[in-house]
Parts: sequence; structure tokens; C-alpha cells
Amino acid sequence: MLRRKRKTTVPHSSEARVTQVSETNIPLGSKKKDKHAEEAHLEKLVLGGDTDVIQTLQEISRQAEYETEVKKKKKFSKQKKAPVWQDDDDRGSVQITKERRYDAIRRGDERKIKTDEYTSQLQAEFEKISSVPNWAKLQSEKTHESDEDSDVDDLLQKTGNYLITSSSLPKGLIDLKQCTDANKEQPSEGKLTSVEFHPTAQVVLTAGMNYTLSLFQVDGKHNPKIQSVFIDGFPIHTAHFSMDGHEVIMGSRYKNFRYYDMMAGKIINVPKVKGLEEKMMKKFKVSPDGKFLVFLGKTGGMHLLSAKSKEWIHTLQMNGEVKDVTFSKDGHLMYSHGVEGDVYVWDLDRRDCIHRFYDDGCTKGTSIALSPNGQYLACGSYSGVVNIYDSQAILSSRSPTPVKAIMNLTTPCTKAVFNSTSEILALSSNYAEKAVKLVHVPSMTVFSNFPERKVDNLRIPTCMDFSLNSGYFSIGTHRGCALLYRVKHYGNY
Repeated sequence: MLRRKRKTTVPHSSEARVTQVSETNIPLGSKKKDKHAEEAHLEKLVLGGDTDVIQTLQEISRQAEYETEVKKKKKFSKQKKAPVWQDDDDRGSVQITKERRYDAIRRGDERKIKTDEYTSQLQAEFEKISSVPNWAKLQSEKTHESDEDSDVDDLLQKTGNYLITSSSLPKGLIDLKQCTDANKEQPSEGKLTSVEFHPTAQVVLTAGMNYTLSLFQVDGKHNPKIQSVFIDGFPIHTAHFSMDGHEVIMGSRYKNFRYYDMMAGKIINVPKVKGLEEKMMKKFKVSPDGKFLVFLGKTGGMHLLSAKSKEWIHTLQMNGEVKDVTFSKDGHLMYSHGVEGDVYVWDLDRRDCIHRFYDDGCTKGTSIALSPNGQYLACGSYSGVVNIYDSQAILSSRSPTPVKAIMNLTTPCTKAVFNSTSEILALSSNYAEKAVKLVHVPSMTVFSNFPERKVDNLRIPTCMDFSLNSGYFSIGTHRGCALLYRVKHYGNY
């Protein structure tokens, strides 16, 4: 009797359909063969063939090696590397206020604050050292943070001799160097009455009782002579440059005076001035604005002459004999001092006296000088005392109190002159040997190291002057020498 066969359907795979047949009536050996064939077929469907299995295993192996290498790198990067070298300049402390520290702790980012501030500190230090300097920037890129930066820019952009050691002159000791005499190539045979520096050029004039006017170039070493002019029968009592520097005006004990035209190279005589009855025209001053020549009369008259035409304009009169006059820097005011001890303040525009005061303790005025900055007025007297006043205070009082009384001279103060920066006041007397004192104006003290005791050629000073920028100081003596000193605090001229 034959049995009916039963079919069993296997679900479809992606590649083939497998049909299973009932095991009934199939021999045992064929069953085993069919099982092995079926397993092999299923393995091939799932894993692929022999080649596919090898490739799959190789890919798995490579993937495992890659993951192992990545893990090693991550582990190595987490390890802290020791620095190769330490830089002490990179170490520093950053100050953090308590409030910021507490806030940072609350926010949980204190470490971030430290890092940011330390980074900012290092960046600032680097920019300070390595940034482009202000002087190397374009004009539009420059930042002017201070006057000091501006001075450095000027120094690096200009050529010249910058010997100034500080912004202000120190007190106590003054740094002077004695140079070759200004007139060494041709010393005067008589006493010098005038020594004066040119208003613009490095030139100094000397004049005296030997009828000779001389001009020398100032270099501090050789001081070569430029020219000498002999004026027969005309002893020079006073000589001054005109304000433009083109002329040298000279006064003597006669009614006439003369001037040397340096552009034309000739001496011009100015005969008796019409309208004046003065017998001697030996002492005068030139106003800073270059308008007037002010000749000092015998009876207190101050005669204003035009500096250009040399004609008489007006006469100002004070009580007693006038001994000296000085001017404000703009030339609008003139101060006069005389034998009665009074100081007069004159308005040259109105040609009138606007104020008058008594010089404290003065019995006879001998000299007067106003500082270039207009702050101080120095009044010398026959006793040798020099009173220094605040120029603003004197205008409101008939008996002002001096800021300082300099008592280092024991003989009449015959000459007083300020330097260009109003830091030094030079005082001298032609009544005694080595009677020269230099006053440090800001502190109102006298420099203790000038004049030196070992200097023998100073003897009796008769005249003195500072150069344009106070680099040189010259003293004329009764022996005809023009001593020259280099003031090291200031520039070359």
C-alpha cells in the first residue's frame, strides 16, 4: 500500500526557494546527505562562500585593531606631558577680588576666570614689548598718550644734539665746563664793557675801551674770529645786537652814537639826536620787540629812539638818576630802577607810568632784570642785596614783600641777567674779584660750586650774558678776556 506524500513549504529567502520533503520512505544515508547539503546551503546563504567568510573575518580583525589604536591615542592624550623647559617670565600672579572669586565659585568657572585674566596679562605684556612703536607708525595711526611719548617721537624723527639730562635744572651744584675764551684769538687790550650773544646765530660780540668791536663764532673749542672793527676815538661803553641781528649798536661818552651794519659791512655814525640835550649816549637797551632803543639820561630821562630810523620819539622821566631798565618779553612794559630806590613800571604803548613801588630796604638801585617767563623781577642794590619779587604781586602794592632776598654779594650788584628758561639768575659786581653768583631760581638758592676758587683768570667781572638756549655763559673781565662756560644741562647753544 502506497503512502501519500506530504509537502512542507519553507519560507522564501532572498536568493532561492528551499522545499523540504517528508522524511517518510527516505533511506537513512540519504537523509544525512540531504542534511549536510541543506546546512551547507544555509551557511552559504547566511555567511557567503569560503572567500566571503575570509574577507569578513579580515574586516573584523582590522576593525578591532583600529578601535584598539584609537583607545591608545585617547589614553595617551589624557596623560599630562612634562614641559621641556621653564620660563620664569611666564610666571606671574593674577589678583582676583573676593567678590569675583565668590561669584566664580557660584558659577563654577573660577578656573576660567584665572585662565582668561592670566592670558590677558601675558597678551598685554607681549604687546607692550612686541607691538609697533609709536614713532614707527603713520601720523594717522599715532596715539599721543603723554608728553614724554611726544618727546621721544620728536627725538627719533629729528637730528640734532640732545644733551639735556632732565626736564628741570637741579639745584645745589651746577654742571659747568670752562671752555676756551670766546675772544682768545684776539683778546681786548682794555677792559671789556660788553659781551653779548647773537639772537639767532652762534656768534658772540665783545667790545670795550680799546675802541674795538669783535665778532667770534662760538664752538667751545677754537671760537674763531669772524671780524674786528676798530673805531678811532670811540671807546665803546655799551654794545648790543639789534633784535633782527643785522646791526650792532654802540654807545660812548659823546652826544653821538654809532652802529655797525653787518650786511653792508660798514660803520654808520648817528650825529647828535635832534631834540635831545644829553651830553653822553653811553648806556642804552634794545626793546625785545625791536621797536625802540632806550638811552638812559643823566637826570632820570629815558629817551625812546626808533630802532629803525634812529630818530627820537619820546622821553620818559623818573625821579633821580636811572641806573637800569628791563622789558617784558613782548616789549609792552618797561621797568626802571634808580638811585632813589623806587621801581617804575611803564606802558610803552601809552608811554606812561602805570605803577610805582619801593624796593624793600634799598637805598640806591643799581640793576634790574625780568625773567623771560614774566614771573620774577630781580632788583639789585648798592648794598649788594638783590630782591626777587613776584611780578604780579608788585602791581597791586606800593611796598611789596620780596619772595626772596639774595645776600651773597657784599658789593654793589652792577649786573643781573636771567637765562632763557628763567631757571638761572646771574648776578655780578665790578667792585670785587670773582663777584659772580648763579641763583637757582625755582628754589631761590645759590649754586655753591661757582665760581671755583682755583680759577684765577676771572678776577673782576664787568659784563656777562647767556646764549640763546642757555648752552653757553660768558663773562667779560677788566683784563679784556671773555670767559666762556658750557652749561651742560642745556643744548649746544
